Amino acid sequence: MEKKSVSDAAKAEAAKRAAAAKKAAQSKGSVSKSAPVKTAPKKAPVKAVKADEAEDAVEQAIDEAPASGGKGSVKGLRIGAIILWVLALAAEVGAFFAFSYAMRNQALTLADLEMQLLVGALVLDAIFCIIAAQLWKKANRIRPNLSDSKLVRTLWHQLGVIMVLVCFLPIGIFLLAKSDKLNKKTKTILIALLAALFLGAGAASVDYHQPTEAQVQQMQEEAQAEAVGEVYWTKFGKSYHFDRNCPYIKDKTPASEGGTLYAGSLDDAFAANRWDPCDTCAGGAQAKLDEAAGDTTTTDTTAEQPAG
Repeated sequence: MEKKSVSDAAKAEAAKRAAAAKKAAQSKGSVSKSAPVKTAPKKAPVKAVKADEAEDAVEQAIDEAPASGGKGSVKGLRIGAIILWVLALAAEVGAFFAFSYAMRNQALTLADLEMQLLVGALVLDAIFCIIAAQLWKKANRIRPNLSDSKLVRTLWHQLGVIMVLVCFLPIGIFLLAKSDKLNKKTKTILIALLAALFLGAGAASVDYHQPTEAQVQQMQEEAQAEAVGEVYWTKFGKSYHFDRNCPYIKDKTPASEGGTLYAGSLDDAFAANRWDPCDTCAGGAQAKLDEAAGDTTTTDTTAEQPAG
């Protein structure tokens, strides 16, 4: 299967991450070299290191937890939410029929079966909407919408509220329009019940943790960097490559076959100290031009500032 080409945006984002990883590694190396040698007992530092490692592991587990569900679980959650919304719409239709039969049969009190079926359908409508919204919000925690349009993101994340409106407004308008045929007590109870179910389901369906603009931008950049897929590097080279057919590695034998060509994620390449993007297939030439342009801009800006 031919590998999908990597976009220029993904290459640029990967180059930024590579520069940051290289800087972090160099900074860590310089700190470790300049650190004074301690003569404290050996057991104490070991415990401290283990404690730090444990804290890092816990933090990493927390950070990675939302993404652990994967595409399969997200798809299942969304399908479950859609099914429940369909059932909520069915309950709304049932409420229409129950009220219509109540009007036709002059069953206008809560003691009548038709009115009890109406109340039951409204309650089921609310329950289905609330559970569906929880599933939808959970799916959004794992895989949020990263559209460039804020409106699209809002509609997607607040779909639970939209469905509450769809599942309650039509039946609410219908009940209010026909409520003049009901006695005062039944009318008051039905309107109060409908309002309580509508407001309760709406409040429970709101996504109060929709990603901010900054969070969306960060996730978009991470998604672009991850879009590069598998990358390659050689045992003695200094660059990472996106294309297996790149001239520099085309004739290399994979390490699994006893050769010197390695493959893995972009982070694996960074861990192997391969921070430089290949000029041919990973956008390294453009990254160098951008870096040079940035340095020139900084120098010019500094020169323009008045002395003192």
